[in-house]
Amino acid sequence: MKGGCNLRFFHKSIRYSEDMDLDIRTMSVTLRNNVERVLEAPPFLQTLRAQRIEISQVSRPKQTETTQRWKLALRSAATGPEIPTKIEFSRRALEEGVVHEAVDPEFVRRYRLYPVLVQHYTARAALTQKIAALALRAQTQARDIFDLKLLLDAGVDRSALPKKIASNLSRAIENAMSVGYDEFAGQVLAYLEPEYQDHYRARRVWEDLQAQVVTALEGFQT
Repeated sequence: MKGGCNLRFFHKSIRYSEDMDLDIRTMSVTLRNNVERVLEAPPFLQTLRAQRIEISQVSRPKQTETTQRWKLALRSAATGPEIPTKIEFSRRALEEGVVHEAVDPEFVRRYRLYPVLVQHYTARAALTQKIAALALRAQTQARDIFDLKLLLDAGVDRSALPKKIASNLSRAIENAMSVGYDEFAGQVLAYLEPEYQDHYRARRVWEDLQAQVVTALEGFQT
């Protein structure tokens, strides 16, 4: 597991993620059969119903040797609006820094879930991935800056970060400085836990967060 779900389930992120991204080695046909079996399984559907959620639509728009993607429309309660999400598996490369751990117990307790063990990326690996995402995305995303602040505040050990991030730092810094408050408000603010939204609604809070991330990235260059 990587990306926003990794940060939320294991690294105490206050940002909800719209989708789930995973790196995988399993063969494509085996994966397709397994995913669709899970999505149709009565115990899984019952778990969703316990949270007043149901699956109203499922499609599999991309099924290649490198990427397999399922799009789902979820409905909150019987008459609620549909909420789009997706699950994406990638076979491009499994990176270093994978551990097998239980989902954060506080997260499990809050949502009345069963304990789950998942392979996921460590905070240090996630930091490297986020720097690369900030540098290399076709369109810069404010969430990458927000997530980097979370990882930096968590005290990630930076002494042995992969050398490959050095080539991404200048572009990452440039992109981090280019994101304005309006982009942050539109892309991130609504996806924060409700009790934190008032705090981050202040323009000064975003500008301070942005400046701290830029300073930290500049520190990696020394």
